[in-house]
Amino acid sequence: MEFRKIQFTGRSSYIISLPKKWVKMNNLKQGDAVPLVVNPDGSITIFPKEVKEVSEKKILTISKKYSPDMAIRLVISAYIQGYDVLEINLTEEMPIYKVKLRKTLQSLPGVEIILDEPTRIVAKSLLDEDEVNLAELLNRIRSLILSMLGDIELLIQSPGNEEILRDINDLESELDRFYFLIIRTVSRLLTKRGITEESGIIRRTFDLIGILFIVRNIERIGDHLIRIAENPDRINVPYLKEKFSQMLDQIEERDLMKVDKLMLELKEEIKSIDYHRSIAMESYRRILEYLENIGETIINMALS
Repeated sequence: MEFRKIQFTGRSSYIISLPKKWVKMNNLKQGDAVPLVVNPDGSITIFPKEVKEVSEKKILTISKKYSPDMAIRLVISAYIQGYDVLEINLTEEMPIYKVKLRKTLQSLPGVEIILDEPTRIVAKSLLDEDEVNLAELLNRIRSLILSMLGDIELLIQSPGNEEILRDINDLESELDRFYFLIIRTVSRLLTKRGITEESGIIRRTFDLIGILFIVRNIERIGDHLIRIAENPDRINVPYLKEKFSQMLDQIEERDLMKVDKLMLELKEEIKSIDYHRSIAMESYRRILEYLENIGETIINMALS
């Protein structure tokens, strides 16, 4: 690590010199402008030249050598990697593939199909990326999980209620949509030279990795809530609501003593579960384990 003194010049300006070797290596000269980014941790990153815009269009060629499920996964992968325009070319007319691909594109947040031909689909993201806030997205998926838990409470009281079951499935589909949007947002932030997300939860680059782990565990919790809804049993829903909310509070608070207490409570509850009793009890145990995983990630974020 190299150290340089801050100097005072003129009446109100502070300057710091740049290493001569670095200036020459990047073909810079006196009078050139260089971009800099003030990071959330207070550090400053200086770049040797303007950041070049990467291509925002992804072209996918789909043939029958891929299954329809693989074709869907390729589209979702391109979306979460941050591409704004997705062009899907089919090697021949494949109606089943077209139906599934169109449905997938329509389910992705902010995506609109702008061209739909027999062997070609073009879709574009109309999201204003600068308006996307990770804290708001996390609050949204938090409310979706709590709504699913509320529906499960109703299902336990009136098993087989088709209307409630449909609502839970709709909530889980919405959860998946926001899950993809969060991964996309994190991916775009990671590709930038400097973190500019100002929601309050992203303080260092490692926090972005932490958010990926957290939302993956929340998405898995949603999957297990569907299993519980389809195979209802008397699980401790109020306890789940309480511990889920308390753990997600710690994404921003990062109080290690509170996280420690929560994880000890979860461990004791997990030990007390007779998970062989039913599918619902097994999923209940798995959900608590996912909350433990979130707690471990929060610890890592607190220490990073």
